[in-house]
Amino acid sequence: MVAFMTPLDDLSKLPVHDILCIDCKSFYASTEAIRRGEFPLAAKIAVMSHEESNGGLILAASPIPKQQYRVKLGTRRYQIDDEMDIEMVEPRMADYIKKNYLINQIYQKYTDQQHWYPYSIDESFIDVTHSHKLFGPTSEIAARVQDEVFAKTGIITTVGIGENPLLAKLALDNEAKYQEPWRANWTYQRVPETIWQIENLTDFWSIGERTAKKLLALGIHNLYQLAHADRARLHRKFGVLGDALYFHAWGIDYSTLERRYVPRQENKGYGNSQILMRDYNQLTEIETVLSEIADQVGTRLRKHHVQGEVVGISVGFAQPDDQGKKGFSAQTKISPTDQTKDLIQTVRYLFEQHWQGNTVRSLGVRVNRISHRHALQLNLFESSARSEANLLLDQTIDQIRDRFGYQSLIRGYSKTSGATAISRSGLVGGHHG
Repeated sequence: MVAFMTPLDDLSKLPVHDILCIDCKSFYASTEAIRRGEFPLAAKIAVMSHEESNGGLILAASPIPKQQYRVKLGTRRYQIDDEMDIEMVEPRMADYIKKNYLINQIYQKYTDQQHWYPYSIDESFIDVTHSHKLFGPTSEIAARVQDEVFAKTGIITTVGIGENPLLAKLALDNEAKYQEPWRANWTYQRVPETIWQIENLTDFWSIGERTAKKLLALGIHNLYQLAHADRARLHRKFGVLGDALYFHAWGIDYSTLERRYVPRQENKGYGNSQILMRDYNQLTEIETVLSEIADQVGTRLRKHHVQGEVVGISVGFAQPDDQGKKGFSAQTKISPTDQTKDLIQTVRYLFEQHWQGNTVRSLGVRVNRISHRHALQLNLFESSARSEANLLLDQTIDQIRDRFGYQSLIRGYSKTSGATAISRSGLVGGHHG
């Protein structure tokens, strides 16, 4: 009988780097605690959008409110009791961005620009494979980074260490974040005791709800089963994603920071969403906000010189309906585009097809199936001259707003009832600067 060969049988064939995935613990709330002279882990702070409103939304919270009262992103102001003794503070995004810049300057002391990858405002990857002569072993570099960030900014960092970006990220999310010294090291040899012990498929980086449901339909309920599944069957079901899922379950990731690619959540695209400050039940008002969000997404697509061909909306109800539904989502495929007019027409069409008159409290627009835009995509229902004129108009609006600010040139619907773009344009990342 031939023994079953596994992807880990010959470790010499696998990519081995020294990767740190670094997260700033409760970054927004910690920054506010430091401003007030408090130790971040002892503070009881919640960062709230529109703090003066009873419908204000929690954006971030210190560890104590999270643990003791289950305060989390999306918690409303009216859900916070005075007895909890939580200090509500307004977000200062400009300050968070400044502190993030300072922290990333520290990271870059331990590697070069090519081997540093900022994943989000509070999380970064660095490859220290070539830094040992200057700074010592990987574990020592991780500790030095933590000490320097805390000494210079007061921020506590957690560090996942791995032989590739995937292992480092999994070590961070599943171990390092939960106990001191806020560091964890996951290796290929430890896959059975680490990755295969993750209970829920959706707790695994890169597996979302949709992929998890498809895996469950194949009889795959956990990471061990995924690692020992028939790879050919996975490929037939998911295509190249099936191959990636199989190897990821073994802790194998061939991406490197030099190529500026790190595995991200499934269905990568461009999107914006908004939680409304009051209930909306008028079609015209709801479609106004959807149009404004579509305009924002179109701007982002053009900025990155990409286009998308799947447009989707997500709608959250103020209250569940008679069937207990909390909202709905819908999407449709269109010709590849980055034009605002196309996006607005599509999101309005989707909303009108699916809305049953429910009162709305949140809206989102997302564009997926992204490709680089190398030339103007012709529309069969529109002349090439008209398509080119629309693109030129969008690009001109983008340039004027970049130079003079959003309010220097606004679309007519942003002056109508229900519009939010003007009031939000003075915010940084959706919040006060």
